[in-house]
Amino acid sequence: MYREFYGLNEKPFNMLPDPDFFYLSQWHQQAITHIEYGLMNGDSLILLTGDAGTGKTSIIYKLIVDMCEDTIVGVIFNTAVAGDSIVEMVLAELEGDVPDNPTPASCMAALQDYLLEVFTKDEKKVLLVLDEAQNLSDDALEQVRMISNLQVGKENLISILMVGQSGFRSRLRRARYSQIVQRIVVSAHLGRLREQEVNDYVCYRLRQGGVDDSSTVFTDGAFKKIFEYSYGVPRNINVICEGSLIFGFADDIKPITAEVVENFSKERIEDGLLIMPGTVDTYDSDVTAEYIEDIQRRVASLEKSMDIVKRTLVRIIKAVKRLTSVQ
Repeated sequence: MYREFYGLNEKPFNMLPDPDFFYLSQWHQQAITHIEYGLMNGDSLILLTGDAGTGKTSIIYKLIVDMCEDTIVGVIFNTAVAGDSIVEMVLAELEGDVPDNPTPASCMAALQDYLLEVFTKDEKKVLLVLDEAQNLSDDALEQVRMISNLQVGKENLISILMVGQSGFRSRLRRARYSQIVQRIVVSAHLGRLREQEVNDYVCYRLRQGGVDDSSTVFTDGAFKKIFEYSYGVPRNINVICEGSLIFGFADDIKPITAEVVENFSKERIEDGLLIMPGTVDTYDSDVTAEYIEDIQRRVASLEKSMDIVKRTLVRIIKAVKRLTSVQ
């Protein structure tokens, strides 16, 4: 809609992760380096945390693209499952043979057999990614710890990357999780982008979309407002920039000014569609509480739909990599 008006070949601020538009900030580069080191070193448990929208899922997709040729990568996006189901899910995701009438014990045995076969025949590493790890129940976390114990000699058979929101670290500090924490050798945390990094992020995605001169799209004042209202969170940056492009196109404004960015951002904040870090809402009535509960149910439904979308993207990325490697 607005691409031709602003000289773009592609939409640069899509919400779904796209490896071609992935901007490597200092935080993201450090996280990827830590994860790659942990995998190369054969560490059994690796931890990545960050606030919502900081780019954790984008890192997952980049890892799939970069590693799937010499590493078997399995990703579980829906971790809000019963503890006795997690091992079966892991086995199925890694494309191992799930036993008839599966139980946690039989699935663990089958998983160990599968990993031993990979270790002895394929000479490939195995990486399991658990997204939204903060949703893992205590029982599921214990099963994850047991999976991380699978070894042959001194070699770990699998590396597990747990990806969760910032509060997951606080949860793991509790005494009852000491055994799993002791196995985490490598960890990384994604912070918010600084102002220059926000500018670089926007300019990078504009270049990927076909515009080399960012001043033809956003004024200097607009950049400052993008940083101010995004709080340095990449997902917020995408929302603000995408909305500002639409607003600017509708009003025939080129380049987009600080006023356009501010008007869009304030409107989204008032609608509750652009949440700033640290925002806390209070509810004064039962009616409002019921409304919030309804919203939460809808969000849960959307998360299930997103899980399907993410899994489909993983399959597409793996299929494309296989085709390109054959050619």
